[in-house]
Amino acid sequence: MTRKLKIGYVTTSLSSIDGWGRYSKSLVEAVSTKAETIVLTANRSNNESKKNISVYDVLPVPSFHPVVQLKVLWYSLVYFRKCDVVHSLVEAYSPGLALASYLLGSKLIMTLHGTYAVPPTKFSIKKLLMRIAYSRVLIATTGSKYTEQKVREIVNFGECRFIPNGVDDQIFYRLPEARNENYLITVGALKARKGADLVVRSMPLLIHQFPNLKYKIVGISDDENFIKLLHELIKKNNLENRVELLGRVDDSDLRALYNNASVFILAARDSGGNFEGFPMVFYEANACGVPVITTKGFGSEYAIKNGQNGFVVEPDSPEAIALAVKKIMASEEAYNSFQRASLQEAARHTWVKIADRILEMYRDASK
Repeated sequence: MTRKLKIGYVTTSLSSIDGWGRYSKSLVEAVSTKAETIVLTANRSNNESKKNISVYDVLPVPSFHPVVQLKVLWYSLVYFRKCDVVHSLVEAYSPGLALASYLLGSKLIMTLHGTYAVPPTKFSIKKLLMRIAYSRVLIATTGSKYTEQKVREIVNFGECRFIPNGVDDQIFYRLPEARNENYLITVGALKARKGADLVVRSMPLLIHQFPNLKYKIVGISDDENFIKLLHELIKKNNLENRVELLGRVDDSDLRALYNNASVFILAARDSGGNFEGFPMVFYEANACGVPVITTKGFGSEYAIKNGQNGFVVEPDSPEAIALAVKKIMASEEAYNSFQRASLQEAARHTWVKIADRILEMYRDASK
């Protein structure tokens, strides 16, 4: 019988309230059915882990400050003894974990999510620390070849495996009572790189053909200037009764919102050097039977097959968004075809299936 691998993880939390936490929770829970897992987090109050996962709330808030890295180093040495592999799920913890992996003799894996994985171009303590991390990483993993490319422009490192994010099909699935309530939906933090303003700008191009169409935006408001811009656009285009900012919602409400939506849209773009990695919301929406419209330039080209489970359009183009919406909603027959393809694509990318690829990476690293 093959010995179970012992894996150590560093992350912010095992929680569904933010991207890092949701990714970490989904990945660790899926892996923990076939490996022994130990997780160091920064926020126990938000952890939603299962009983078979050992979780220790000892890490500081992530940053590249040397004191933070020393704490990551120390706690990794304390808790990760005899781990075959240690995996940084949050880039800002990677330098400290890299030093710990050297002292422990463990193999280092690092997930590259997007903007956060790219070192600064100018010399700084952060750049130095990230170089240390990349020099130690045995295998990096990412859901976006674009992210890998941006990192390699600045620093050399070894193997990088493309492993897409998955979907938790115990949380996101098609409800029997689901009904198309004629609204578009975006899920994610309200910031410029997510492109909700572009969807608002597309609405006047759609409401003549779809007079009852609405737009719901789910996500925390962490950029006051962007929120102000959204409100200005809504008012300017007389969309006060059509656009709703719902803030954060729990998973059961989010599942219902997905199920009753017509189309999911993430009009992502590069904003001041900030860009998307591989958004888990693609497969969440697809798993609930909702086609996706997104933009070129990151993990989107893998997840969304043009004309099947949605469309990948040019960035910064309300016109392209509107045209894609019209194609998806052209007829009941067309929409049903998109819906079937969406459900099939999500079913191919559950976290249980993605975990097999991650475990294969761990086994290769530990040889």
